Amino acid sequence: MVASRFYEMIGLDSKLQALQKKLDKKMFYEYADLNKKEKDVITKHIERIELTYLLTPTTINIQPYITDEFHYEGVMFITVFLREESTEKHVNIVEEVIHGALPNPIIIVFQLNDKIIISTCMKRLNKVDKSSVVLNNIHRTAWLTLEDHKKVEKDFIGSVNISNLDFNNFYAFYKDLDLAVEAFENSETLGYYHEERDVKKHEQQQQIIQKIKELEAELKKIKMSIKKESQFNKKVELNVKVQEINRQIADLKEELN
Repeated sequence: MVASRFYEMIGLDSKLQALQKKLDKKMFYEYADLNKKEKDVITKHIERIELTYLLTPTTINIQPYITDEFHYEGVMFITVFLREESTEKHVNIVEEVIHGALPNPIIIVFQLNDKIIISTCMKRLNKVDKSSVVLNNIHRTAWLTLEDHKKVEKDFIGSVNISNLDFNNFYAFYKDLDLAVEAFENSETLGYYHEERDVKKHEQQQQIIQKIKELEAELKKIKMSIKKESQFNKKVELNVKVQEINRQIADLKEELN
């Protein structure tokens, strides 16, 4: 299985014994306030959910990180086996449900045939209700086959190898994983894999990337309008807008580099 191959490649299987403990779908119905669409996706598009690895101070030499804001006593690796007809839209729904339902920091590995997606999300305690958590941005990779030997994929696998992560505490350990997944996500815009660890530079980078994504979404809409437009002069006007947006995107990408 490609998920097992991933765990092997990052050195996790050499550190811990895989649990492969099945998690009942009903558990998520009980712990998360799901709407009908979410329940339908979990019922129809998930073959199996399992707790594959559980990292705690007793299983690995990493200390808990507990403050008024964060509660990182361990890390869970959960594998979600998707059914054939599943799409990224279904992944969107399932990842939010799982990250939100369980208070622990989680790495979700979605497996569909011979490819996987890795999903992470930093969490903090709800100041009003300490028994619940608030999700920060969810990050996830594109589909990985682990056989393409693309530089971005190889750089990512190297970054999330257990030997390259911060063992100081579980917050630092998970933050490294989340940063790596975010870097993979950003590589689609940057054109290369890069983990920005400087807080100020990272914030600036994310602002520029967000602007690029907004412009790309606008560009997509305009191109669709051009295909539907029958009047020549309006097509010319729309094409001028396309050129201007492309210039803006190029300038922003140059700023990132």
